[in-house]
Amino acid sequence: MKKRDARINEIVEILTHEVISSQEALTNRLKERGYKVTQATLSRDLKQLRSIKVANEDGGYRYVMTGASTWTAGEEESAKNAVKNKMPMVALKPESMRVSGNMIVFKTRSGYAGGLAYDLDSLNSRHILGTIAGADTVFVVVDINASNEEIAEDLRRVVPAEMVDECFLNTNNY
Repeated sequence: MKKRDARINEIVEILTHEVISSQEALTNRLKERGYKVTQATLSRDLKQLRSIKVANEDGGYRYVMTGASTWTAGEEESAKNAVKNKMPMVALKPESMRVSGNMIVFKTRSGYAGGLAYDLDSLNSRHILGTIAGADTVFVVVDINASNEEIAEDLRRVVPAEMVDECFLNTNNY
């Protein structure tokens, strides 16, 4: 395994199992594990992992990776492979999704809406006009001229397909 891939795997492990509130703290944890890394390199690694800094329940902040808190062992391995192969990762699974007109509202765990909004914005979809994220809610404005299938196809790239399909097939959500 390349040194960089091994370091990325360590960052995934640390951020998945520990509360890390700063790049300095992460640098120190990596150093304890035998990885010397510059701030610039660490910033690039965190960006590649789609890590974001979110508020936690203690009033402080911590780094999280979109998807990290919902990974099973198999999903974590898939995420590591995605990073290695530069494939997009699945976003943190929202708790709910509702559609009203050309607006989609996602509810997430507190502090995770920003990660989901980032993933949706990163789709660069011509059907998604923009997102607004709060602490646990993401508002998505979609092009009124886009079909439900076009929108659903885009959303399935970052939201579990069964959630998208259920939402778009359930007429009570409109």
